[in-house]
Amino acid sequence: SGPGPELRGRRIVVLGTGWGSASLVKALGEAAAYDRVTVVSPRNYFLFTPMLAGAAVGTVEYRSITEPVRKLNRHVDYLEATARRIDFGGRRVECESVVCEGTSCTIEAFEVPYDALVVSVGATTNTFGISGVREHCLFLKQVQDAEALRRAVGNALERANLPTATDDEKRRALSFVVVGAGPTGVEFCSELKDFLEAEASRYYPELLPFARVTLLEATSAVLGAFDESLRDVALAELRRERVTVSRRGRGGEAALSVVAPVDVRLGAPVRRVNETHVLVGDRDAVPYGLCVWAGGNAPVAVVSESIEALGHPQLDAQPACRGRLAVDAHLRVLG
Repeated sequence: SGPGPELRGRRIVVLGTGWGSASLVKALGEAAAYDRVTVVSPRNYFLFTPMLAGAAVGTVEYRSITEPVRKLNRHVDYLEATARRIDFGGRRVECESVVCEGTSCTIEAFEVPYDALVVSVGATTNTFGISGVREHCLFLKQVQDAEALRRAVGNALERANLPTATDDEKRRALSFVVVGAGPTGVEFCSELKDFLEAEASRYYPELLPFARVTLLEATSAVLGAFDESLRDVALAELRRERVTVSRRGRGGEAALSVVAPVDVRLGAPVRRVNETHVLVGDRDAVPYGLCVWAGGNAPVAVVSESIEALGHPQLDAQPACRGRLAVDAHLRVLG
């Protein structure tokens, strides 16, 4: 049975289509039919982020790690837009949507009123304001990032395979640098290493000796938020050399190919990235052909603006919340 008349017809707005939002929308089930539930997000699908690194090297396809929002709950409406500001006093969300017709696109602003608001917008990539990161690095946060990264890896191999490429140029093109040894950085290094072993060794065996993966981490450990035993296993696996058997062409001779261990450098804070090198500490310069930035998370603009708008209850809690909205024991936003 449905809720009583006094609870029907509420305007429930959910911001985001990540883990929290998708779980809520699914859990509402048929109860969502008694209210007006609207999901607002620039992404019209849920993304299974743990497998994004695999998608970046072709281990899985994108459709296998996404689920359309409208499929989560048929009673929920969806608006493809970005929440720019929350007017807590007026109980409305100010949104912007990119509207395209042919090759021409415009930004359309509108407001969505609410009786109850769920903020689950996730986070964005934290560059820490380091010069050159946005200009020269690739990220791994969205499907579009994985697509760009897959193309970049393929382009690096093809560039190194050109007959005009010197050994130094091959080495440069196939120098993969990953910044950040959290879950994203470690997972991508592992996936890239598996790709070199399983795929590159089959189709580019002559190039394998030139391929190098370097993982840079500012702190003293990989996977710092995990148990020490798990960190040790991950580090040992990254640093393990792999030998694979490759065969060139039909009927070609078998040859052993060595996949170099990941060069894990701890206590290596990045201070700048230019077109050819990642500058680490005071003097080290790490050359790269492709650099992936996985340096951590930062709050999205609507969350930062909301913290300021809500004032002291939020601001006082920020030393512990670190850019996230502070909530009480019932997940109600303070302020």
